[in-house]
Amino acid sequence: MLLFFGRMKCLVVLFLLCYVNCFSQTPIEKCKLPQSHYENIYSVTSDDVKCLAKNSEQPNTLFFTFGSWCAPCIYHIPTFFLIEKIYNVDLYVLLVDKENHHLTVEARDMVFETYPNAKILIIKDIEGKGKSKKYRDFLTKITPSQFENIEDMSKYIVLNKKGEVQLVTNYLDSKNDPDWKSDKPMVKRIVLPLLEKKNTQIKE
Repeated sequence: MLLFFGRMKCLVVLFLLCYVNCFSQTPIEKCKLPQSHYENIYSVTSDDVKCLAKNSEQPNTLFFTFGSWCAPCIYHIPTFFLIEKIYNVDLYVLLVDKENHHLTVEARDMVFETYPNAKILIIKDIEGKGKSKKYRDFLTKITPSQFENIEDMSKYIVLNKKGEVQLVTNYLDSKNDPDWKSDKPMVKRIVLPLLEKKNTQIKE
């Protein structure tokens, strides 16, 4: 009898260890993303982005392309982070500069200054290709055929729980909006309808 309870105790301990290790991992851990050249930045490919969405506890995962030198990115990123307060989503900032470039550090620090809990990724460098070519390659792989593939920044990339890309925005989506500094009209028009709503709304 003592032997039986001893074995049961071991099984319970093993189950708890497995639960902690297997079920409490973040999507970044589950997808085994490598740390980039700089702390708190993880390198990703288009397949990694889909893996993060599949392993999220949320119904949708959003990625926002960002560079410290990109004026629209700086103006639009507050709207991006506001979405998390109102909708059931996972958010990731996606940097486009070279992994070991000083602009990558500037972008990371700029985001963390205002959003210290932000999850920051960077498009994985491709040997022999610069920033523009690796970004173009990433967009070609991540953008479904029904969306126009334009190599601009401040993009919203929306994926569902199956890892399917539901939306990739570009500047044409807001070309008729009154102020390029605010992307709220565009976000309300084409991004938010894809998401699972909480109880509050984005203010005008």
